[in-house]
Amino acid sequence: MDVERPRIRMVAVDEDGTFVRPDNTFDRERFARIWDRMAELGIRFAVATGNQHHQVRQVFGPKYAPCIGIAAQDGTYVADGDEEVFVNDMDRALVAEVVATLRSMGLGVHLCGARAGYVEGISGGSDDPGVRLFDFIRMYYPRLQLTQDALAVDDRITMMATLVESEERAKEVAALIEERLDGRVVACSSGDGCVDILVPGSSKADGLRHLAERWGIDPSGVIAFGNAYNDLEMIEWAGIGVMMGNAPSDLKARAQMVAPPCSEDGVLAVLEQLFW
Repeated sequence: MDVERPRIRMVAVDEDGTFVRPDNTFDRERFARIWDRMAELGIRFAVATGNQHHQVRQVFGPKYAPCIGIAAQDGTYVADGDEEVFVNDMDRALVAEVVATLRSMGLGVHLCGARAGYVEGISGGSDDPGVRLFDFIRMYYPRLQLTQDALAVDDRITMMATLVESEERAKEVAALIEERLDGRVVACSSGDGCVDILVPGSSKADGLRHLAERWGIDPSGVIAFGNAYNDLEMIEWAGIGVMMGNAPSDLKARAQMVAPPCSEDGVLAVLEQLFW
């Protein structure tokens, strides 16, 4: 691995399937050593995820949360520690069109707000798309509410999401959503059958760009780690783009490096090789 250490001024990681293990944990002692080393080298750390910003703070805890950059909800909600930096909220008319489209397709509706997440009314039964969606989303959105009408939610909506039965189906549904809305939204698979829906120009790369500019860091000085299709833009934006060993083959082929899988703490292994 021949990477010039002085080039790296910022480490950006996706969370699920990348930084954390499948059980949502990470080696805190090992990370603490790397954190101290990054501090010595003047390297900033950011998390770019489709998850809620509240969830990122819970996972990293009070030691790190006030010090890291957060590009949450696929980069549409950006914070520098506890300070909100940028919120890219969707036009309400567009939100209404996306809701109508998902309803017409018989899919569950999740609104990702700046304050909380919202899943549209659950009627009951295990085959209810709202039930499946709520059970899935609550792992990533600790502040999650039920609403009988998604259009009645009073919050800044930064992105939307739905859930289908497979990763392959997620790709098909994403393409269909974009087609029905004439390209006014970008939809992509974020793993496990989840489909994220954003306005064009919104991405983890865009969220990280806000942090990099704030910190005076050029993209060439960023190393970014990901594992899913919603990570691709940030992987290609960063000076060093790394896909995890558990990522799909077509994504690994587009990265500059491939790290060991998340189950083997691949991000930590690469950072140790780079910084010592």
